[in-house]
Amino acid sequence: MVIGDDIKKMFASFAPETHKAMDRYTSFRVGGPADLLVLPQNIEQVICLVKTAKKIELPITIIGGGTNVLISDKGIRGLVMVLTRLKQGIEQTTPLINTGGDSPDRIYLTALAGESLGHICRFAADSGLAGLAWAAGIPGTIGGAVMMNAGAFGSDMSQIVTQIEVLDLTTLETVVLPRNSLHFSYRKLALENSIVLKVKLGLTRADAETVKDEFYRNLKTKQSTQPVSQASAGCFFKNPPGSKSAGFLIEQAGMKKARCNGAMVSDLHANFIVNHGNACAKDILDLAGQVKKSVYEKFGINLKEEVKTIGN
Repeated sequence: MVIGDDIKKMFASFAPETHKAMDRYTSFRVGGPADLLVLPQNIEQVICLVKTAKKIELPITIIGGGTNVLISDKGIRGLVMVLTRLKQGIEQTTPLINTGGDSPDRIYLTALAGESLGHICRFAADSGLAGLAWAAGIPGTIGGAVMMNAGAFGSDMSQIVTQIEVLDLTTLETVVLPRNSLHFSYRKLALENSIVLKVKLGLTRADAETVKDEFYRNLKTKQSTQPVSQASAGCFFKNPPGSKSAGFLIEQAGMKKARCNGAMVSDLHANFIVNHGNACAKDILDLAGQVKKSVYEKFGINLKEEVKTIGN
C-alpha cells in the first residue's frame, strides 16, 4: 500500500515512519516493512490513531513487545502501532475496606499495556509480592502477556489478572472488563476486535526474601534450559494434550538442530526456533513446517503454532 502525502499529514503529529522495516521490533529480528508505523505514548494517542485510521479505512495492526510473533517478509499493510512506549509506571494499591472477601494481604498492581512484563516481575519480587515469580525471564509487554495468556512453571496470567481496560474497535469506547468476563484458555485470551490498554493484577503480600528466591530460581532455570540470548519468539508450538511436551516430541522426531538457511531448531530446547542472524520469515516458516511434518509422521500428532504470524 502506498501511503500518500495526504495520509501522512493526517498522522503527522504522531511522528509516523513509512515503509519501516519491522525486524527491530520483534525478538525474531525478522520482518518486512510496515506501510505506516507509529509508537503511541499514551491511551489518548492510541484512541486518536484508531479513530483516524478507521475514518479512512486503513487496516490496523497492534504489536506489543514483538516476542510471540513472526512478521512476514512482505511486511504489514496499513497502520502498525507498536505499544512498547505505552507505559507510565506501576501503580500499587490495596483493597478498599469491606469489598466482599478481599484479603488484607491482597495487593493490586496496575500498568499500561506497554509496560515490560520483566519490569513488573522484578517490581513484585522487590516488593515481596507473590504470584508472579513464575514469569521470571518471560520477555515482552504485560498487554501481550495477557493476550497470549503467557505461562510457565504451572502458572499463567489467567490466575492473577483481575481486570483489563480495552479499546473496543467497533464502538471506539474504552471498556473495563472484570476477571469474570474474561475467557482464558491455553496461551490465549478470547478477546476480539479490541486493544488492551491497561492491566490490573492481583498479588499477595509475602516474605520478600522468599519471593526473591523463587524469582531468581525460576530465572536461572529459564536461562539454563532455553536459548534466551538468541533471537527467537519463545516456544514456537503449543504443548499438545497429554504428558509429552512439544519440545520432547520434536527432539524425539530427530529435529533438534535441524536447519533451514539461517533458521535452526535450538540445540538447547527443541521447541525454540532461533535466528542465527541471517534468517528471513520464510526460512523460519519452512523449518516450522518440516518440524510439524516430522512430528506428525512419527507420532501422529499435529502441532499447533503458539507464535502468531502477521502480515502478507
